[in-house]
Amino acid sequence: MAKELFAGRLRKVVPFERDGSFFYRKARKHIENNNYIHALNYYRKAVEKDPDNLEYSLDLAEVFSEMGYYHESNLILFSILQKDPSRVSCYFSIGCNFLGLQEYEKADYSLEKYLELDEHGYYYDEARSLLEALHSHEFYLDFFNDIDPDRNKSMELATKGKELLDKGEYKLAVRELEKAARKDPSLIFARNNLALAYFCIDDLDRAIEVSLDILADYPFNVHANCNLALFLYEKGDIEGSNYYMETVLNQNTDDPEEMYKIAVTLCEMGEHRKVNQLLKKLLQYKPYDINVLHYMAVSCFNLKKFKTAFKYWDKVEKINPNNTISSYYKHYVKSVMNNDREFSELPYHFQVPYDEIVRRIKTIHDLLKLPGTDLKDQWQNGNDLEALLNWGLNLNDKMIKKAILNVVASFRDERAEQFLRAYVLRKSEEGDLIQEALSLLKDMDAEEPYLAYIDNSIVEVKVNFDDSAANDEDTLARIPEMVVERLKSSYLFDCEDDIHDIWNLVVSHWETAGMPRIRKPEGWAAALELFYRKMEKLPVNKTKLAASWHVSYATMMNNFNSISRLVEKFWEQMDL
Repeated sequence: MAKELFAGRLRKVVPFERDGSFFYRKARKHIENNNYIHALNYYRKAVEKDPDNLEYSLDLAEVFSEMGYYHESNLILFSILQKDPSRVSCYFSIGCNFLGLQEYEKADYSLEKYLELDEHGYYYDEARSLLEALHSHEFYLDFFNDIDPDRNKSMELATKGKELLDKGEYKLAVRELEKAARKDPSLIFARNNLALAYFCIDDLDRAIEVSLDILADYPFNVHANCNLALFLYEKGDIEGSNYYMETVLNQNTDDPEEMYKIAVTLCEMGEHRKVNQLLKKLLQYKPYDINVLHYMAVSCFNLKKFKTAFKYWDKVEKINPNNTISSYYKHYVKSVMNNDREFSELPYHFQVPYDEIVRRIKTIHDLLKLPGTDLKDQWQNGNDLEALLNWGLNLNDKMIKKAILNVVASFRDERAEQFLRAYVLRKSEEGDLIQEALSLLKDMDAEEPYLAYIDNSIVEVKVNFDDSAANDEDTLARIPEMVVERLKSSYLFDCEDDIHDIWNLVVSHWETAGMPRIRKPEGWAAALELFYRKMEKLPVNKTKLAASWHVSYATMMNNFNSISRLVEKFWEQMDL
């Protein structure tokens, strides 16, 4: 009888759906206790439950900033501005995030925009102070770049080489880094990266030679010592490797970037105990860095501290719930603890083991061969397929990426749209793949404009299948004419053909890669004039030039850098 009454009561219990405000309150409590990882998850749930509540999104962006995820914070802030342009305080937060990313011109533009739109805003005084500091910084950089433009070019080559190295395009990285090192041997970071690039193409002798050359002049350079320790370890010279490793360990550096470099080198050499000790110290500086947390988890696992390893992988999963790597290792360590799998040491890189990579790639290939209806059923019946396809987008295989994007677009539902919208905001993807995803969004009738990461900037993009410009043709045509008229008034009568050639090159690239929304033609006209004057080696005061066009210095320089990159890319393709 009692059992029946209890069962009756259970039937009368009405389950309740927790709304966004419930998770928002939970998040606020965790913020008060400085528990950002839990707060991040509850804010995400609040936004998921109530995506139209922009206060939830603003707080989520703020948590990302506090955790050092400035790019992720800016993606949220830009999406808020798309929904509600009156939220001008977002420009202040975006500017602060760009400062954290050390993208000073973009920070300058965003802070100027905030002051322009809200003269009596809450952050007005703070924004003015930041701009004053930025302008001093810009003047300093500008002064030295004008004095030594060759060094500026060398820095650009070195930066490009590092980006190629990070993307795994090692031969191209070698080419750019060799150019940088030849032009300016004082760029030690470029020479260190060149040594790593040689190592990655299995040219071990040249890698060692470059590192020894650096150490001849800078015997305590952390990166060169670490590189040489790794190279000699690979060559089997353990005594020599230990010598260079001890050199850096004895320095007791407190610089987080140097500590990270030392830790990664120790990981490669399998020094689990030393790695573990160093990472504990590094986590005081980078408590939310998922790479550092993953390395810490692996070091604990390799030292057979399984419960602690699980804890760190769980943190990684909470910070980045869309990755399938930490979830794989959580299952892996559990199976070892339960004696379902024999213990063997794990490699450190933030990826699943090789046999699992092969299995997943085969699974993706098999899935992509399924009939559309079967694949759509799997898509709609859980998140496993979405997680696997997201993982596949991180492979260095353009054909697989393209196939994944097209298959996801074929589902034509809200999840598919969000999947593609997230993809076009990735920083490391190639332009043609971003354009492919944008075209798929357009084909799905997803609402425009789209936010996309193009030419190192987050821009609003409209897609036109007829290849006509997203901005009206009169605006595009007027910009070079404005510049020609200005230059002719300065008695530069032979400029017209060159100005139009430069601008046509820029527009033709936009027609392929996506057209930015041109809100202020004067910003591009100022940049075009600056590029022409630089090209012709004509005297120019950048600050005065921006003022004469009634645009901010940062806007002009942002656009100038875009034009420079596109022209440089054009000539590189011609050389090939």
